[in-house]
Amino acid sequence: MRPLPVFTAAFTIVTSGLASCADAQNAQTTAGAREDLVVDIRLAGSRINAGKIAWAHLIGLGEQTAVSVTAAGVPPQVSRPVHLYTYIYEGACGALSERPAHSLNAIVLARSTGPAGRIGPPYTVENTARVRLATLRATPHALVIRSAPADGNLDLFCGDIAVSSASSPR
Repeated sequence: MRPLPVFTAAFTIVTSGLASCADAQNAQTTAGAREDLVVDIRLAGSRINAGKIAWAHLIGLGEQTAVSVTAAGVPPQVSRPVHLYTYIYEGACGALSERPAHSLNAIVLARSTGPAGRIGPPYTVENTARVRLATLRATPHALVIRSAPADGNLDLFCGDIAVSSASSPR
């Protein structure tokens, strides 16, 4: 049985349109992949958490930035299970703005991946900021990790998000 000419023409138009949309989507995805960056930041322990370090891993996801923080330890006065509150401030660790530009606290209960299944450090928490990574790198910003409000909102770690020399305004 031969397909109807009208059906064949409609099918050709629809599939051509879908292919064009797919090509446009692939072009956008490729362009977006070039803009998305990965930044690793060493976070220094605060005065009350001296000697401890943490690492933040930032991944650009278009209009958002995924942030994963892994802390080597927290002071003994921080209650267990550990809750880590993550903030992005304008400025640098030595000169933060008055209020955080972004609060990343949808998830604050840190995963504990201690050796041999024990509960203990390192502690990891992951959240997403509604801001482009390129925007965070265009001007000075800092990542601050604090303890839970019940523990006094203690500053535990801070690290500067590197300013990109080749950043472009978005």
